[in-house]
Amino acid sequence: MFALKLVQDQLIMVDIKAIRLMINLNSNVVNVFKLLLILYLQNGLLSPVPAVSSAMKEKYLEWPYKTGGYKRARKTFTSLHEHRPFTKTFFMKMIEIEKEQETPKMSNLRDYYERALREFGSSDEDLWMEYIKEKLGSHGNPENCGKLHWRAVKTLEGESVEHFTTKYTLLQTGHM
Repeated sequence: MFALKLVQDQLIMVDIKAIRLMINLNSNVVNVFKLLLILYLQNGLLSPVPAVSSAMKEKYLEWPYKTGGYKRARKTFTSLHEHRPFTKTFFMKMIEIEKEQETPKMSNLRDYYERALREFGSSDEDLWMEYIKEKLGSHGNPENCGKLHWRAVKTLEGESVEHFTTKYTLLQTGHM
């Protein structure tokens, strides 16, 4: 019997005999592989090494989308977005998944961008620019770009403010 530690000290018990029984009874290697993959990804989420944990979150978000679709990916994102550490890529992956939908919801995109900005908004001017470009796009509200610009200038720190202002000016003048 193996015990894998999960987020918030929950335990999942994996009985090796049960896995062997599944293989013998069903001969369904795909289901066993899926189970082992899930356990592998969950174990990676708990890694004490932030780089490993973050990378596993990105992969763990991709897998349910590829195997179960958008709703499953959104559910997985919701369960993972509360547990640090994060990477910008984690949030951008969910934004990408939302954009791939036939009719992406701006409210969901806004939620994902806002969550990413809470984590990286003080230092990542490119994230602010991507959000502004999204607002300028077909699904957004261009009238809110001024408010986003103001928030970015107030939130960004150091040289990031200057870089952002330059990029925003280039965007406004059509050079970006």
